[in-house]
Amino acid sequence: SGRTDAWSSLDRRIQLGTSSVDSATQDEFFFHQGPVSNDLANAVQDSDADLVFFAPYLFWTTMAVAPLVADRAVIIPAAHDESFLKLSRVGDLLQQSQGLIYGSRAEQQLLQRTHPIGHLPSTVLGWGIETPLDGDPEILAKFGLGDRPYAICVGRIEHAKGTLGLVDFWRTLKSRCDTDQQLVLLGSPSIEIESDGDVIITREVDDEAKWSLLRGADFLINPSALESFSLVLFEAWAAGIPVLVNGYCETTRTHVTEAQGGLWYRNYPEFELAVERLATDKATRNRLAENGKAFGERNYGWNRLVSQFTEFCHHVS
Repeated sequence: SGRTDAWSSLDRRIQLGTSSVDSATQDEFFFHQGPVSNDLANAVQDSDADLVFFAPYLFWTTMAVAPLVADRAVIIPAAHDESFLKLSRVGDLLQQSQGLIYGSRAEQQLLQRTHPIGHLPSTVLGWGIETPLDGDPEILAKFGLGDRPYAICVGRIEHAKGTLGLVDFWRTLKSRCDTDQQLVLLGSPSIEIESDGDVIITREVDDEAKWSLLRGADFLINPSALESFSLVLFEAWAAGIPVLVNGYCETTRTHVTEAQGGLWYRNYPEFELAVERLATDKATRNRLAENGKAFGERNYGWNRLVSQFTEFCHHVS
């Protein structure tokens, strides 16, 4: 089962401050967060696997089940800076585990600042990057994308991911600057956003369409401040375009800085300057995209990831 009716009130209580939330209330929150499956818990306990991996940290399937096999549990937190991460039960979970796998160095540093887990075996693994498919101009025409240049945002279209703020910034940009750029939002909307000539919403599409839309864009924007890895940055670089990210997200800002594969912003003036630079300077776009692609291939190729993962498993088992 998923979230219950009691979840909202428990969520609000935690958001008001984690230090005053007792252990029993935390356990109740994770139970109502779900998904609860006693069959899953029993199957995990009955398994003779040397290691059991749990991801992400935030749900009952990790918080309640991992302690049942603590001597074999490896946690993949997929965490970002949020109230839930500071709960004492989360600290207990992490400290009892046999090891942790992080998506980025920024995530590793965040968790080690939040809980005393620096002594535990861990590795920064990230995610493997798939080889991009070729672009198809007919797919762009299907979505009404003609000769006008566009930037693209890929992912859940919701307030928590910064989509509303991005759209507000984009409409301000269009009112202030003489630019023909369009903004394409690719994802499943959970909030109401008006689609017009400047902001185009393309709901969930297949991989061929996604790669075509990425390859056709001038650059990708990720406005989210809450990321533990952000696979879409690496997909954009693989597709040959640079990225623009929210400077308040330590993970994506660090990726961009290390890769030298894009720009970041913390307010509207910085956003406007960054968009103008990426939209008008093709040489800079190409250089940043090439840097990002090389960074992804060097650090997140499947051969390296499989080798590192295997070595880590041998180390903790």
